Amino acid sequence: MFVLSSDITIGNFRFSGVCEVQIRRGLHSIADSATIKIPSIARIVTEGKAEPGNVVTGNQFSDGDPVTIKLGYNGDLQTEFRGFVKRRNLNMPLEVECEGFSWLLRRNTINKFWSTIKVKDLLTEAVSGIESNYKIEVQCDVDYDLGNVIANNTSGFDIINNLSKYTDGCLSCFFIQPDILWCGLIYSSYANGVDVINKGLVNYRLGYNVVKDNSLIERLTENDPTEVRYSKKSSSGVVISQTSDVFKNFGCVHSRILNQIKDATVLKELANEKAYQINYSGYEGAITSFLQPYSSPGCKAFIADDRYPERNGMYLTEGVEVKFGINGAQRIVEIGPKVGFANDIGND
Repeated sequence: MFVLSSDITIGNFRFSGVCEVQIRRGLHSIADSATIKIPSIARIVTEGKAEPGNVVTGNQFSDGDPVTIKLGYNGDLQTEFRGFVKRRNLNMPLEVECEGFSWLLRRNTINKFWSTIKVKDLLTEAVSGIESNYKIEVQCDVDYDLGNVIANNTSGFDIINNLSKYTDGCLSCFFIQPDILWCGLIYSSYANGVDVINKGLVNYRLGYNVVKDNSLIERLTENDPTEVRYSKKSSSGVVISQTSDVFKNFGCVHSRILNQIKDATVLKELANEKAYQINYSGYEGAITSFLQPYSSPGCKAFIADDRYPERNGMYLTEGVEVKFGINGAQRIVEIGPKVGFANDIGND
C-alpha cells in the first residue's frame, strides 16, 4: 500500500501535513515555482510537545524565508523544490507562493557595459552579489562571445532573460539543480543523440505507470520544414549572414537580426539550433504518471507503448508539474524531441 508522505520546511517551521502542493519546473524558464496550501490555524510542536493554544500560520514566517519541499510515498521522500517565499495569500487555507533560486537573481542589481563578454562570464555576473548562504553555480556548455551588452540597473534575472533575446531563444537557461544554473544548446545535441544535460533516465510504460497519455501529439520533421537565417551588422557596417543547413527541404523561412553575436560561426550554430527547435521529431503534450518514478526537466524519458510500438523511444523531458494533496499525487511530464531524431531526417 502506498501512503503519501511530505516534509515541508518554511523558514524555521516544519509542516508534516499540507492541504495541497503544486510545483512547476521547465527547461525554458529559470523561474521554478511552487504553491503550498496549508491550514490557516496550526499548533506548534516543540521537542515532541504541543505548545498550548493555536497560532495563525501566516504569522509564523515571512516573505523571503527559505522553502524546501520533499514528497513521496511511505516516507521515501525526494526533494522536489527548494526556493523562497514569494508572497502569502492569507485565505483559508493559507496559500504560500514560492519561487526557486531565481528569486535571488531578481534582487541582484548590476550596472555595467561590456563591449565583449563571454556567455559564461555574463551568467557569472548575473549570479554575483548573492549572499554566501545561497550561492548559485554556473554550468555553461558554450563559449560564445557577445558584444555591446548593457546592464543599466538590471537584475540578474533580466540579464539571463536578455541572453535569450540576444540568441532568439536558442540558448536555454534553467536550474538543473535548485542552485545550479545550466546554459547551452539543447536541441542540436539531442537531435544528434548527445545527452548534454545528464539528468538520468526514467522509464514510462503506457497503461502501467502512466495514468494518462491522451494529450500527446506526435510531431514530425516534415510537417512544417523551416529554414533559419540569422544576420548581424559588423562594426565596419558589413552585414554577415548565416543560414541553417540541417534541413535541405523547407517550406518557409525564419529570419532574425542578432547583433550581440560576434562570430559568424556562432550565428551558424544558432541557426541550426533554431532549425532543430522548430522542426524536431517527437511529441508535444504530456503524460500523467504517479509521483514516482521521480523525474525532472532534462531527464530522458523512455516511453514504451504495447499498443503502438512505433511510439517506443527515448524522449527529452521538457517540463514537469507535480500535484500533491488530499486527493492523491501525480506528476505531469511534458515530452519533447525524440533523442537522435536528426538520424531520421529525410533530405533527399
